[in-house]
Amino acid sequence: MLRPRLAVWRHGRPTLPTRSTTNCWTRRAVYKRSVTTQAQSPATRSRPNLPFLSPPSSNPTSVRYFTSTRSGWIRHEVKLAARYTFTLWGMLAAGLVIFFFVQEELLEREHPTPHEWTYMTRKFLRDGKELESPKSGNIQWANSLGRVRNALMRLSDPKKDGAGLVPLSNVTDPELEDPTEFVPYDITTKSEEWRRGYFEAMMTAAKTAEHVDGWVLDVTRNMVSPARFMIGPSNPNPVPIPPGAAHAPLEENCVNAFPAADRWYMKILATKGFSERQRIEAALEYASFMEYKGQAEAARSLHQLALSEATKSVDATKLPHDSKTFVLGEKSGSPSLNLLDVLTAIANSKARAGDISGALPMYISLLKARRQLSNERPQEPRSRSRPSSSTPVYQRILDLVKPPAYPPPPPDGTQPPWRSAEERCQEASLQIYIGEILYATSSKDDGLSWTRDGVDLAEEQLRSLGVGHGSKGTKTLCRECLGAGLENWHTMVARLAKAEKAKEDSGASSSPGLFSFWGGAKEPEGRWAAEEAVVQERVRRTKEIMEDVAPPRDFITNWFKA
Repeated sequence: MLRPRLAVWRHGRPTLPTRSTTNCWTRRAVYKRSVTTQAQSPATRSRPNLPFLSPPSSNPTSVRYFTSTRSGWIRHEVKLAARYTFTLWGMLAAGLVIFFFVQEELLEREHPTPHEWTYMTRKFLRDGKELESPKSGNIQWANSLGRVRNALMRLSDPKKDGAGLVPLSNVTDPELEDPTEFVPYDITTKSEEWRRGYFEAMMTAAKTAEHVDGWVLDVTRNMVSPARFMIGPSNPNPVPIPPGAAHAPLEENCVNAFPAADRWYMKILATKGFSERQRIEAALEYASFMEYKGQAEAARSLHQLALSEATKSVDATKLPHDSKTFVLGEKSGSPSLNLLDVLTAIANSKARAGDISGALPMYISLLKARRQLSNERPQEPRSRSRPSSSTPVYQRILDLVKPPAYPPPPPDGTQPPWRSAEERCQEASLQIYIGEILYATSSKDDGLSWTRDGVDLAEEQLRSLGVGHGSKGTKTLCRECLGAGLENWHTMVARLAKAEKAKEDSGASSSPGLFSFWGGAKEPEGRWAAEEAVVQERVRRTKEIMEDVAPPRDFITNWFKA
């Protein structure tokens, strides 16, 4: 069939409407894209689109990344991230705050301070005590003294904790950070706890200052160090510095780092308001420091001051001791605790100075007096009763979480003590002193016998206290006594065993003579060597009680350890 022809006008124009050239090209492009898409869509969707197989396009396709939907999602994610970040950091900060106050509570229980002091004063004193006896063993004497000095400055400041103190002197030292640091005060208006804490802080400062005596401050680096490391004319042979430490200071850059310990001891003795026991303790510690510095005359004067303080309530014609030899009379009755401590310190000073003839009678009289003390504990009033079964549960919980009470005051020392574990350890130390003197002067067998008895008594008392029980000071005293006794015993027996071995090697042992029947008993062969082995076994056996070994805490990290 033939294609129909278009109708035309007589003038030669077509009957269909005309179309523009632009519209024609647009329709062709749309048609071409649709055909291309329909032709390539099945194959393209089923084949991977690999970049290295596709030809590069000069007209990259533009993509809208920040649409309204995507921007809303981004805002949500940012808010969520900020919320989690602030939550985690807040939890971490709260955990650190809780950990800090838990540590402060533990330090308060270990080193109690008066509750009426401000927080910073109590913290300075607690930190100072912790730095001088840390569990890690890294003692920091300089930092400890700095903390305690800050506490004492706050206690002397009338705007902080020193309200109501009356100065007893107008002498100041402008070279110090606080010119009134060593001005004595009248503290009688303060409470007993305040005065006891003040005395404890000053004694801590004085004892710590003994360990930093002679230290220097390098002003160019603001660093303190012992004087033995200083390089200068006054120290021609300086000690090499430890590995990893800063270089040694130069003498031209150094000044004295800390005041002398004498100034704190003098301030304690000049302060009005301390008890008799506190003044005696300060005088004896000061005398020991003077003896260490080689000032024997000053030490004797301080011992005499302490003795006068201990016997000021006793008639001068009825003193329980001899005023020249300081030997206690057998019929003078039980002496007070203060008098026993003062006479023991005087006897120790005589023994260290080499006055054996004066020290031995004093030791024997003190041992007799201590053995005559009562074995019964005196009844003490209990300020706080133990919680009974009738106490409500909530009250018990409150007792656990509230701050611990400040310890009650110790005995004033004006009454005779009873034979507690501490006093029996004092007896053991006297026996060890007597044994050492007898071994060096007269009979070695008698000296060994006294030393053995002292070691047995000290070990018995230390084992009776048990691990983790008893007063810390009592256990420290018994351990020092036991350690000194074992060391003396081992030294004595080692010397005798060495002499015995030399005698056997030289063949100097004599054969029995005509009058051997009346002679002394023959010592068994290897007696002292066998006793030396016994002493070594004794030392090994007592290691478990020479220190408190606590079991490790059961933390979660312990589960992952071998």
